[in-house]
Amino acid sequence: MMEYKRYDMKYYNLHIIKTKKFKTINIRVNFKRKLEKDEITIRNFLNDLLINSSNKYPTSRDIVIETEELYDIGVKTSPYKSGNYSIMSFHSVFLNEKYTEKGINKKSIEFLMELIFNPDIKNNKFDNNYFDIIKTSLKNNIESIKDNPSKYSLVRLYEEMDEGPVSYHSAGYMEDLNKINPSNLFDYYKSVIENDSIDVFIIGDIKEEEIKNILDSYIPKTIKNNESISHFLDLKNINNKEIKEQFDINQSKLAIGLKALDLTDFERKYVLSIYSSILGGGADSKLFKVVREKNSLCYYIGSTPSVIANIITIVAGINSTDYDKAKTLIMEEFEKIKNGDFEEDDIEKAIVTYINGCKEIYDTPSAIISNYLSHEYADIDLIEEKIEKVKKVTKEDIIELAKKTVFDTIYILEGGNNIEKNTSI
Repeated sequence: MMEYKRYDMKYYNLHIIKTKKFKTINIRVNFKRKLEKDEITIRNFLNDLLINSSNKYPTSRDIVIETEELYDIGVKTSPYKSGNYSIMSFHSVFLNEKYTEKGINKKSIEFLMELIFNPDIKNNKFDNNYFDIIKTSLKNNIESIKDNPSKYSLVRLYEEMDEGPVSYHSAGYMEDLNKINPSNLFDYYKSVIENDSIDVFIIGDIKEEEIKNILDSYIPKTIKNNESISHFLDLKNINNKEIKEQFDINQSKLAIGLKALDLTDFERKYVLSIYSSILGGGADSKLFKVVREKNSLCYYIGSTPSVIANIITIVAGINSTDYDKAKTLIMEEFEKIKNGDFEEDDIEKAIVTYINGCKEIYDTPSAIISNYLSHEYADIDLIEEKIEKVKKVTKEDIIELAKKTVFDTIYILEGGNNIEKNTSI
């Protein structure tokens, strides 16, 4: 049994999911604003710095001691981009006071609020205690992209596919990192507090009024702009290109970007996922059976849909000598689906997999929050509605979507010197 309520608290939105299913209470505080490329790095910096120190808990030792006092409360952060938006997300999970001691719920929520809304500020700038540590960590993250060929190949693919949000690096940019100092970081923090839309999601067996009182005492009373633009991206340009980049690796990384054009709401939210599942969603998919099992041309292969961006990404690990044959087979399977050369059983298996994934959401508090978050931000249907709607996907729907889908960019990272070559597909 689960009850969801959304409250417009004027200065923030409160989303309460009441349930007695879990012994823990999970809370997520999101700051959301329009995505700007030159703000990605500073938002990452701010995220990391806030959970590592505060005015009340200025050192990591102070934070560790408090987390132990609060029965090993967990706190983490995950900045990310969602279509046209940038989101700073702070998470906390702690044992309900019914299983610990009275007052722990209040203290645990206040601990997270202290980290977010009462930072360690001296002379109108962040204290230097952790600034250099966080800067070094972010620098290492940015520089380490090339150390992971699979990740690097995707970064390069998305750079070639789009000049907008799809291409933006989630880790940030070195040139922006070098501009950040304790003073302008504090200025940006004030901008976030004053201008970002703030959403608080909380799930568990909780008292609503207690939650409201705690949050109201911490969240600054500033009126938000709350501009409303769609989360969804609509990529119209078709690149039709193939890029080979040589690298010092043994196993070549193939990354292919498909764009789906002019989709309906139903196609975007349901047909795209089923289509991708049939194409390369697992061991029953066309690509796995043909490219890996039948022809032994790859170590792994799979496809992933992005509902927000209307794209499908195919990735594979191959030998560079097998590139041409693997590419040909992938394109042939793509054309077969477009021509209706697949079975009703393929659709049924994909739908069952989708429904099972939906049902698994109920098992995890964080997944439940994410589901309601997607519903609020991007009008993604809730679980039961998803299950009912995905059952309506037909073979004709999949063929029609396949006809709207095009190969945009093929990127291959293969062993050798750093020489890059661009051609048309």
